[in-house]
Amino acid sequence: LSIATVIVVLSLPSSYKSQGTILIESQEIPNDLVRTTVTSYADQRIEVIRQRLMTTTRVMEMVKKYDLYRDERQKTAATSVIVELFKSNVSVDLVQANVTDPVSGRAKRASIAFTVSFMDKSPGKAQQVANDLVTQFLNENVKTRTDRAAETKDFLKEEGDKFQSKVRELEKQIAEFKDRYSGSLPELLQYNLSMIERLNDEIGANQNEILLLKDQITTLSLQLSITPVNLPMGVTSPAEATTSQSQLEQLRLQYSSLLSKYEPTHPDVVRLKRQISALEKELGVDSGDTGSIQNELEAANTELRTLSEKYADNHPDIKALKSKISSLESRLAAASDDTSSSSSIAKSSNMNPAYVQLKSKIASTENEIQRLRARQEDARTKVADFEKRVSETYQVQRAYDELTRDHENTVAKYRELRSKQLQAELAQNLESENKGESFTLIEPPVVPSKAEKPNRPKLIVLGLGASVGAGLGLAILIEMLFGGVRGYAQVTQIVGKSPIVVIPIISTTAEVVGRKKLRNKLIILAIVVGILSVVAIHFYVMNLEVLWYRVMRKLSLL
Repeated sequence: LSIATVIVVLSLPSSYKSQGTILIESQEIPNDLVRTTVTSYADQRIEVIRQRLMTTTRVMEMVKKYDLYRDERQKTAATSVIVELFKSNVSVDLVQANVTDPVSGRAKRASIAFTVSFMDKSPGKAQQVANDLVTQFLNENVKTRTDRAAETKDFLKEEGDKFQSKVRELEKQIAEFKDRYSGSLPELLQYNLSMIERLNDEIGANQNEILLLKDQITTLSLQLSITPVNLPMGVTSPAEATTSQSQLEQLRLQYSSLLSKYEPTHPDVVRLKRQISALEKELGVDSGDTGSIQNELEAANTELRTLSEKYADNHPDIKALKSKISSLESRLAAASDDTSSSSSIAKSSNMNPAYVQLKSKIASTENEIQRLRARQEDARTKVADFEKRVSETYQVQRAYDELTRDHENTVAKYRELRSKQLQAELAQNLESENKGESFTLIEPPVVPSKAEKPNRPKLIVLGLGASVGAGLGLAILIEMLFGGVRGYAQVTQIVGKSPIVVIPIISTTAEVVGRKKLRNKLIILAIVVGILSVVAIHFYVMNLEVLWYRVMRKLSLL
């Protein structure tokens, strides 16, 4: 068995292993300044790259490129067998060490490097394939990181463009919304309220001014009613009017005032009428002059219009004015019968400048009232428009707030994406210039000088030990199955009776000498085998000092 073991071990084909070591270097620029887009752990990326390199297509490309497994490829057309054989000869092992986490300050295990190896019967091919695998690992890592950075940048740019379109669309909607509700926007609420207040103040001021102007018209109408249309006979200018003329005007003013309060038959009215008639005869003024009656009638109508705006039709002042107007209309109708005489008097008389002036003042005052009323209508229209805007503001505010809120959120998200896009561009530049985490080849694969498999000394030692064990086991098995009769007890058991006498083996002198020589040879052989075993263990299995240290450590733990 020992000879067979040696022959088998020496006839086994040799396999050579070529290995390269790649260092995992951290990012050169601090993460606080430029943050990389690759966030996975190094061992995860290494495994991902390994899976990409171990695809059927890429494995078969390397097999054909380096003409691997020629016999196996000739025996079978199935690529899966070749691929599995290639994968079994490829080894990727991580090199880990205890490091301190800079964030938490705790110690942990981290991968600082990894090895890529390939095993083949040819040492040259083993080195070539291992070198190719190392190169592909390095290139694939760079490609993966740059592609990841580019994809991240492109994704952020695409998303940023989408949000930019959303921002423009929302800005367009807000502009259209402002055009549609230009006067009802929430930011114009205070302006609209202030305009309503100002216009109401303007309406109140105009109303007060209109009332003052109406009072002026009333006063002017009373003055007009006692002012003759023409100057008296022989008077060419107002300066020539006598005190009697002024007294006549005062009496007429009092008369008009009394008529607004009492009936024409009232004693005071009758008395004042007689005084006026006497003074008119003295001055040569005709009391039935249609001009003066017309003046009184116009003044009374003006006063009636003024009072009608304040009081109802059944008010005493309204009734008195209506009675006065009826009386004046009767007098005017009676005075109109003598047309020829009135016409000749009117033609021969000069127009009274005071009358013309009062008439002009009344007309201008009425025009001012009309202007103020037009302004009031315009102000009321504006107030209604501003009130409508205010009422719409509370309805518009909700929709406007939703639009502005969506716009603000979209703008914030757009700015965030643009900021991230800038960071992604920096990360892409970081990866393209190899400033990020990188794989660096620190020990390239070399042509192996000795075989990795099989370990012939180790196998020979194990084979010899197995041979000895097999021999002993076989002897024990034969003894157990086909053992002879030995000893007094076995004879008694077989025969059923005890032997009369037991004669021991009587050895001759030559036999004793031969057994001693055999024992000495076995002892010497055992010593030699023990020494050879220790030497083999020391050189081919484990250093004796290390073995002794491990044994003592195990014993100390017991």
